[in-house]
Amino acid sequence: MITGLCSSAVTCAQCGIPLDAQYFDESGVAAAPAPGRSVVLARFELPTQYCGVLLYFSQFTDAFGESPAQIETPGLFWSLVVNQRPQYPYVQFDRIVNPWGFGSFQVALRLDDSATLEFVVRGSTTETISTSIPAAITGSPAEQTVTPLSMSNIKVGSRLIIDTNAAEEEVIATSVTPTTFSAIFRNNHASSVKVSRTAVAKVGGRILGRFWYNPGYGDVERRR
Repeated sequence: MITGLCSSAVTCAQCGIPLDAQYFDESGVAAAPAPGRSVVLARFELPTQYCGVLLYFSQFTDAFGESPAQIETPGLFWSLVVNQRPQYPYVQFDRIVNPWGFGSFQVALRLDDSATLEFVVRGSTTETISTSIPAAITGSPAEQTVTPLSMSNIKVGSRLIIDTNAAEEEVIATSVTPTTFSAIFRNNHASSVKVSRTAVAKVGGRILGRFWYNPGYGDVERRR
């Protein structure tokens, strides 16, 4: 029998995790950041002389909540950051990898002694869409091809907001050329109608993992 042993030095025979390991579970919801701005959605700081591991993370956007087809997050980039350094392979991704509420894939991101873990989302200026269509549009159940003033960031599958107020509708670009895109426009729209990307208003993030005392920092030794 081993006596005088710090309980935190005892590990599970199955997984090797110290028996004194505790969970952390942090989450937050915020307004989507403006281009060039960042928001920390969840943050956990390990106590001094403690190590740990991130087991799960999950993401939320109100657009994905309304339609699971909106897995991409144009204009938003997500990162897992440890001590202000993005961690590979979660340096920068632009889609829903682990949906909030659907059961996330497990990860194993090691957290060194006293590390500070942050789940960050940043607004990007490179994915914005703001243009107009000079010609008037007559609503129809048939697909129509239109020529906006700019095709910047419009691609197949882009979900676009056409017009404002009562005439506003969302369309999906089904095909594109360097100067045109095709979609089904069900409403009538006057000339010079505004075109923008489907907006994400809210974002959320959650991080969950375990942390434990590192016996390498203790003053209790194993006695045989």
